[in-house]
Amino acid sequence: MRRARDLNEHKDALRRKTVAERQRRRKQKTKAKSAIARKKRAVVIEKRQLNELKHSGAQAKHALKLDLKRFENYTCQIKSPPLRVCHVIESLGLGGGQTMMMELVKALDKYYPDQIHNIVCCPRPGHQKYDKQLFSSYGVAPAVMRDKDLGRFIVRENLQLVLQHRLAVSKCLKGMIPPNVKYVVMNHTFHQLGRLSNFIKSDAYVSVCKYLHRETRWSRAIHPSRTISILNGVENDYVADIEPAALEGDFKTGRCHRLVSNKFRVDSLRWMEGKVRKHIPGHRHYLMGHNAEAKKFCKKSIACKYFGAMLKRKKKMSIIKALDLYFYETFGHEGASIAILEALACGVPVLCKDFGGNKELIENGVNGYIVNTREEYLMRMKDLQDKEKLDALKASTSEDFEKRLHIKHTASKYMQLFEKLMS
Repeated sequence: MRRARDLNEHKDALRRKTVAERQRRRKQKTKAKSAIARKKRAVVIEKRQLNELKHSGAQAKHALKLDLKRFENYTCQIKSPPLRVCHVIESLGLGGGQTMMMELVKALDKYYPDQIHNIVCCPRPGHQKYDKQLFSSYGVAPAVMRDKDLGRFIVRENLQLVLQHRLAVSKCLKGMIPPNVKYVVMNHTFHQLGRLSNFIKSDAYVSVCKYLHRETRWSRAIHPSRTISILNGVENDYVADIEPAALEGDFKTGRCHRLVSNKFRVDSLRWMEGKVRKHIPGHRHYLMGHNAEAKKFCKKSIACKYFGAMLKRKKKMSIIKALDLYFYETFGHEGASIAILEALACGVPVLCKDFGGNKELIENGVNGYIVNTREEYLMRMKDLQDKEKLDALKASTSEDFEKRLHIKHTASKYMQLFEKLMS
């Protein structure tokens, strides 16, 4: 009986092994067929894109000789009248793309007042409501219109170049723009990166960091010289006049951005309340951004303080300026984070993970640290309780910001691109 049972079990095992092997081979064949189909589709798409460019007269397939210089080495050759540029963004919500757009507009106005005139507009299928506090705090007043009215708006305002600040929801605007107007796409986001293949008729493509540039599958229809990486920057000249907010705590950390799932989890607050406070008794953490669960937790918390959505630029920067460290724990890739840049603009070192363009902003021991785990976050926080170490890191943070990340460096590169396209 036992021998018969063992024989049956052996047969069953062989049968299962045979079935598993068949399934494995079937999957391999399916995978190979899918790869071949993808290659065929890619070839078809490339041919279609090349034909579109050929018949549309777009410049994307031609080389663009552009040698970007540093701010101090560049003199703009655009004479009067100034170049009229339209900054287009499809959402006026509170986010990094919107903030970067306003930072760039203000910088172009400030550093090249006689060479450029900037207008901001938001074309949407329907009228979009937005909180005007955010934009007024930057001195920007967007024109909101239906997307079908964008072309008429460009003609009426006599605009010469459109810079589209691409978000995940963005679509190609070429069909809405008059043919004599230059069109540049500036990509802010890692989300829906594959959709950039729909923007092949643009005159130039800018990624806000090298990471996004590397991750983009550029069409062969686009000449490589027209795909450019220009690192984000922000302004800090006004920060010196802002008084740091009066915050409680012997050692203060904080963060300010959209509190969405790929950037924030409430268990980080529980970790701070339960563990960090034991190792750093005087620790306080300040949270800026909207999250109902975080708000509820902070009401009962000793270590964590919730400010909610921060719409006023100077108030936001006064709180960030009062921090000892900027705690930026995220869980997914992004571009060049405006949240990180705002902290660095205030001279506040940043602790963050190695996601997206973070390594292009943060240099270990210079303006913060790249960490991988919460244990490493805590280790750095404990180490930087030493006031002498923290002061030295803050000093090098401010020095590095001025050298690399100030918005004047970003603005000068965009002006060089605009000048080249218009020549």
